[in-house]
Order: sequence, then structure tokens, then C-alpha cells
Amino acid sequence: MQTSYAFLAALAISLVATPLMRTFARRVGALVYPNARSVHKVPIPHLGGVAIYLSSVAAMLLSHPLDSTAEYALIFGGLVILVVGVIDDVVTLKPWQKALGQVLSGAVVIAIGVSISFLTNPFSGALNVLGFLAVPLTLMWVVSFENLVNLSDGLDGLAAGIVAITATVIVFASYKAGAYGIPPAAAAIAGSVLGFLPYNFHPASIFMGDAGAMYLGLALAVLSVQGLVKSAVFMSVLAPLLTLMVPISDTAFAIVRRKISGQAVSQADHDHLHHRLLELGLGQRNAVLSIYLVSLLFGALGLISGFVPIQTGGPIVGVAVIVLFAAAHRAGLLTVSSRRHGKRQADQSSGGQR
Repeated sequence: MQTSYAFLAALAISLVATPLMRTFARRVGALVYPNARSVHKVPIPHLGGVAIYLSSVAAMLLSHPLDSTAEYALIFGGLVILVVGVIDDVVTLKPWQKALGQVLSGAVVIAIGVSISFLTNPFSGALNVLGFLAVPLTLMWVVSFENLVNLSDGLDGLAAGIVAITATVIVFASYKAGAYGIPPAAAAIAGSVLGFLPYNFHPASIFMGDAGAMYLGLALAVLSVQGLVKSAVFMSVLAPLLTLMVPISDTAFAIVRRKISGQAVSQADHDHLHHRLLELGLGQRNAVLSIYLVSLLFGALGLISGFVPIQTGGPIVGVAVIVLFAAAHRAGLLTVSSRRHGKRQADQSSGGQR
């Protein structure tokens, strides 16, 4: 009941807050203007992340999730990265400045009490205490999730849909893992992005910007740590990771691609998976829906894996991942372009990788 209430409250508030924030953004000139790498053709407001943050936090405060550590981490750590993102959306931070802001948000989350302090041995079930490694591992986890979601924000509705699916998967995976304080907070995140999605799906009238993408990344990081990573059910952590398989693999390939092309890893390009799908002629809606479908299938696979021993679930997951990469390679989605990426200058004033 509490989880349903959190979801419905976040959904309702987001449906109202998003158009209000869109109007405000237009009045203050907070717009993303088209550039050489843009998919959109007209200026679009970019403060949708503020609406997502406010609606999710309001829903959590109204529903009072049982895990207060996760709640406070989302509120305060989320506020830090939201502010960093808004500044970046408005004035364009340098990569090191944005990275510093991400580390700061991770530090706040850790200070509040979110920490990967131990891991479960998948074969014996024994708990392995991490000791001094807990802090750097947790920090890396938070920053990685922030960048994963930010990198996936390349087409209308893409990041919002992926986060909605992942947060919903975390709701069910947390119940399975016995982390009953997490589902209401995860449901609040899912509701807030689903309330935002009608305004963000193609053709989008508002973007979440770096502010929204990085906040949602932090939220998924916190929820997965508190609900799944430290769970006695090791396979449960695969649920959100598999749901995020598309942005994870896309990010990994982007790093390799940029290294091969002689680019800096932070240098954005036009060869992300969603760009390749557009080049195949899918169009924005079909490209986004295709990635939704893959995320749903892998999320379901992750949930199913939580009910079987690792000796059974591990090989199934491995085969599924291999099939995904084989299909992507056959479709030409994993080839390194011969174009000179250096000519494509990153325009960091847009949200995500537009």
C-alpha cells in the first residue's frame, strides 16, 4: 500500500509540476538550442529534472519510506547533483568541474550512511566485509550510475523510460531480497519519471537536462546499494544491472571507440547506440521503443535470475548478454566509425548526449 501510494503521489505531482517547470524555463530562457549534434530542431526547455526531483522527494516525504538512509541520501545527495546539473545546463561546466560535483554528491550519500560495506559470496553465501574499500567502491558506484543515465539521455524519452523500467525492477527485486524499506522510494522515482515522460516523449516539449539525468543516476545507485548490492541474495543485484544493459554496454563501447579514435573519453560524439539506430532508419519513437523492449526483457531476466541458484542463473544471463552483443554487432551497431570524430565538437550546453 505504501509503495502504491508513493508511486501515485509522485506520478500526480510530476504530471502537474512538469508543465509548470516548462513554462518557468521558457520565461527565464532556460532552453536547449539545436546544434550540429542535436536531434531536436527547435529550442526546448531543459529544467525537467527539477520537476522530477521535486515530485519524487515530495512523494517520499508523503509516504515516509521505511529506509530513512535511502530517503535522506536521495533528498540531500540528490539536491547536490541537481544543483551541479542545473549549473552545467545553464553555463556549461568543464568536465573536471562536473566530475567534482559528482564526487561531492557521492560523498554526501556516503556521509549519510549509504555504503557497499560488504558483498555476498554468490556460491557460499558468506559475507565479505570490504573495510576501507567500501568508500571508494561506493563513490565509484554512484558516479558511474550518474554518468550512465546522463549518457543515455540522447533521444526524447529514452533516459526517462529506462529509469522508469529500472526503478520498477528495483521495487520487485527489493521485495524479493527482503529490503522492504526500498520499494516506496523506488516507486517514487518510477512515478516521477512516468509523470514526466508524456512531456518528454517524442516530440519532447521539455528535457530533463544533466540535472535530471544525474539525479536519476544517483537515485538508482542509492536504491540498488541499499536494497540489492548488500543483500544476502547475490543474484538480485543483477536485476537493475541487466535492465541498464543498454546504457552500460553503450558507455563501455563509447570509451573504447573514443580511445581508438584518439579522442578524450569525455569528448562527446554522434556514434552512441541510439544514433546508430536512427541511422538504420528506425526514427526516434521506434529507436526508443526498441531500447525500452530490450531493457524490459533484461529486467525480467534479472528478476527471474533472483529466484534460481547462480549455477543456473549465471549461464542463462551470460548467454543472453552474448546474444545481445552478437545481434548488435550483426546490425552494425558496434562498429567503430571511420569518421573523424574530432570534427564533432561537443556542445555541453544540452542535457545528456543530444
